[in-house]
Parts: sequence; structure tokens; C-alpha cells
Amino acid sequence: MIKNLLALFLLISSVASVCATPVVLWQSDSPEGVSVSWGGGPVISASQCADFTGGGKIEVSVVSCNSGAVLLLTKGDWSGDLCPAVYPDNLTMPATVTFSLTPAQAKSARELGFIPFGDGYNISRISYVPSETEVDPDAIWFGSEDCRSEWKNIDLSAPLFADAKAGDKLVFVTSDRGPEVIMQPIIGNWGGIVLNSVDNPELFTTEGDLISITLTDQWADKLKEKGFVLQAYGVVINEIRLVTPGGGDTTSIVGIGADSNDAPVEYFNLNGLRVENPSNGIFIRRQGDKVTKVAL
Repeated sequence: MIKNLLALFLLISSVASVCATPVVLWQSDSPEGVSVSWGGGPVISASQCADFTGGGKIEVSVVSCNSGAVLLLTKGDWSGDLCPAVYPDNLTMPATVTFSLTPAQAKSARELGFIPFGDGYNISRISYVPSETEVDPDAIWFGSEDCRSEWKNIDLSAPLFADAKAGDKLVFVTSDRGPEVIMQPIIGNWGGIVLNSVDNPELFTTEGDLISITLTDQWADKLKEKGFVLQAYGVVINEIRLVTPGGGDTTSIVGIGADSNDAPVEYFNLNGLRVENPSNGIFIRRQGDKVTKVAL
């Protein structure tokens, strides 16, 4: 196995638990549900999505499906997919299909609404579960993919990289790193462009549990065309971000592009939440582009 030490600009995942009560957006009158076709299913309006935020989840209750079925969510104006397709390979009927929303997807739903479409599914309900996590505005994937004891893949579709450009950074937020950590990013999945620090060391940085890759023109163009897969082992992946340096301040622990020794000092707890008066514990200290872990 070849270890590819990806680079970074850490950040600890911003996670804040809240009580999440599902909100029913649509309900079938029949226990058999309604058939979803390529022509579309129930229309969920923008006004119904007014409270959507990054980290929220759209849940679709599936009554039945046939082999070869596919379920997607499209933007309300049919200008593109809101969420990637789901296939029935591992579903036991009845089932709940969950689409986790990035901040950009939540914004699109608020503006345009969405429509389920595809083939071979009968659905009975569509619900929204408010966010249980505070998701960074630059996140294009979030969750907790535990790769500590086995290889796992995280696939990101091409539309998530629609705004990617040279100089942007792919930032991987990790935790619980084991003695052997292997992370292999590939543009376009199998047979695509393998990104590694051996061939391009100047584009990879790493600090603590955070890793980042600076995109070239070629990589950005291919991401927009082919998408991306991360293969990982020996680590938990918590979040993947597409960050534009100098793109504006957020509540992230690391503001990529900030560079000033005179910048104000900020403290965050290990869940990534800002702390005004830290004491009696371990905290993340940020000043400009300098981030350190401190005990107070």
C-alpha cells in the first residue's frame, strides 16, 4: 500500500446537537404511495423549504421499488439535480431514503424548491429533518465515515464542484487517526487522476488532523466534469470542504487566506464552537492563519 500524505489546513468539525423533529412536506393519500417517474413526482415549493439549512436532511419514505430503480431530487425549475441518485441495491422495503443537504443544496431548495423523479419507486411521504449539526458554509460533504478498520469510499458528484477553480482548496476534516492512515483522492473515480503528495508536494499541506489540496486548473476542470472519490483507511472523515482562499470570514476554526500576526485571537472548543472565555480544558487557538491546540 502506498501512503499518500494529503495536505491540509485543518479544521475541527463544527458540531452542535439540536433536537430535530421531522416536518412533513408531502403525504400520499394511499398506503401504496404514488409512482415516481422521469416526468417527476410531488412538487415541493420553495416556501415549504424556507427553513432548510446545511446539515438538514430530506427523507423520502419508499413503499416499494423494482430492480433497476433510481430516485433523484431535482431543483424545482429542472435546471439540474439537487441531490445525487439513490439506487435500491441495499434497501429493504419499506425504506426511508435520506438526502443530507450541503449549505449550497439547502440554499437552492429555499430558492427553487425541489421535485423527486426517477423510475421504479413508489413513495408515500416526503419530510425534512432540521439540522442536527452546524455545518461549515464551504462543506460539500459532511457526516462521520468511519474508515478505521476497513477501506471505505466517499463519492462526490461533479455538480458539487461546479464553482471549483485553480487555487481553491479541498479540505478534509478528520479525527481518530490510527497508527496507519491512508487517504487516496481520485478525480473521476477508478481510472481517473490520482492526487498524491509525491508528484505535487507543493500542493499538499497537513497539520494535525486536517488535510488540504490546492487545485490546479486541470484538477478543477476535471472535478467539474468527472466528480471525485476519496478512498480512506485508518481514520474517520467528518467533513469535506471546497474553500476559496480569501473568500470571506466564517465561523470555521481556520480562515484559509487569513494572514496577520495582529489579527484578534479566537478560541474554539474541540467541537469547533467559538468560546468567549476559555478555561479548564483543551481548546483550539486561532490568530490569523496560525492555529494551535492549547491547554488552559
